[in-house]
Amino acid sequence: MRRRVRWMHRELTRRGIDQTRVVINDNNDNNDNPTTHDAFHFLVLGDSGTGRHRRHSPPRRIAERLLPHKQDAAFLLHTGDVVYLVGAADQYRGNFLKPYREWLHHGEDWKTLSHQRLVFNKPFLPVPGNHDYYDLSIPVALLAGLTLPLRRHLQWMHDIDAGWRGSGQGETYAHAFLDVLADIPLAHLGEHLDRHYNAPWDGERCLSYQPGIITRLPNRYYRFRHAGVDVFAIDSNTLLTTTKAEPKSINCRSELRTLEQQQAKIYRDLANSNLSEEQRDALHDELETLQEACFDLQRRSRPKASLDHAQLSWLKQGLIASHRDPTTRGRILTMHHPAYVTEKTKWNQSDTKAIRNHLRNVFDDVASALGNDLNSPLVNLVLSGHAHCMEVLRTHDTGHADRHINWVICGGSGYGLRPQRREGPELIEHNDEGGTSVIASNQLFIGRNWDGSKAGDAYSGLRIDISEGRPLTIRLTPLVSCRSSEGWVDADPEPITLGR
Repeated sequence: MRRRVRWMHRELTRRGIDQTRVVINDNNDNNDNPTTHDAFHFLVLGDSGTGRHRRHSPPRRIAERLLPHKQDAAFLLHTGDVVYLVGAADQYRGNFLKPYREWLHHGEDWKTLSHQRLVFNKPFLPVPGNHDYYDLSIPVALLAGLTLPLRRHLQWMHDIDAGWRGSGQGETYAHAFLDVLADIPLAHLGEHLDRHYNAPWDGERCLSYQPGIITRLPNRYYRFRHAGVDVFAIDSNTLLTTTKAEPKSINCRSELRTLEQQQAKIYRDLANSNLSEEQRDALHDELETLQEACFDLQRRSRPKASLDHAQLSWLKQGLIASHRDPTTRGRILTMHHPAYVTEKTKWNQSDTKAIRNHLRNVFDDVASALGNDLNSPLVNLVLSGHAHCMEVLRTHDTGHADRHINWVICGGSGYGLRPQRREGPELIEHNDEGGTSVIASNQLFIGRNWDGSKAGDAYSGLRIDISEGRPLTIRLTPLVSCRSSEGWVDADPEPITLGR
């Protein structure tokens, strides 16, 4: 990803360009006057890009739920997994362009648009999810490709979201959303930079995001400001390492082969035309769980250096600078992997604990650097996806600077849904003295078997309203739709005002 954006190329450094900042120039934007602290709202969705249900597309339904809130929205944040199952180019048209066509410039022509060089008519700002980076192993890719015509013939109501290709290690995502400077000949690079990287920010230049004209992001992690609120978007995929790499072993390779064989069996099972919709959904969920297990095994054998120290340092310095800026009234962090979650499959994952530990270290360092100058919440809101649900949590006294923070998961916008864990809504952690303490508690959970609707399975998007002035007041409005045998049923819970 560094190579694709020509990270720190001499043409960029010579012009004093910061590749991690972006200024959004929109008719509804307040970036021209950062001291203006007007009220605004924005939209959130995540884990959405699927074509599994062809007759009643959940991503399309949630896109339709967001549409009445689109016109006056400042921007839309996507918490990752833009396209399932492996972020491949041939999945973008059906799984992304089609459901979100109203956000695209000339979106009525979505059938002929390419995923490359997309232009949005409203700021559409994603972070990469793990599926946006996925690539199939050779045996699984061959099986998926060979069975694709049969699956499409037998499963005209569903698709497995996997063909021959993968993401190219995030290449498709990069061409859809990033300013891929590597595609520009060096002879024309300076001209491109002078035309588009001309927005001033603290004495440096950065990329100007202009809906309808150029809607590229400068990097896989980035920062922007709206009405005095700083938004930090990070790539959590490179922040999942916490311990020294485990040596590759025969057992590890054997376990990987076993998992791939299990995946291959699911591909074959999904070609059975007699499966019910519930059986197919269960197989899809099992397939995704197996994929994550494979990547966990592969990640454990990677060197410790794969941890993205540079990004963590960037986040720390950015938060410190944001708190010291008198024109900034609040901070929002968005990423794919959650640090706190009670969803059944993610709450106890090593990835979840890794993100929690890394954020704690960053937040502790920020709090230490600011000292008595820290007179507001370190971060007002943390948004994430990955867990296939909507969830609102708040941390208690964790013993770290991530205490008393609002954590919101928006990952139920289209792919398979997951239930809450049986252990309940409170997260408990062991402390150094050998005891336990409640570190976070859940205020809302919407997903599979949701008790807020007779239909049970609830897909969701989110509207977030930010009050004017100081202190920052945040209001969450979940936009929920449930699929029943009679069709879609909307079942929105009451809005939630988050505590300071």
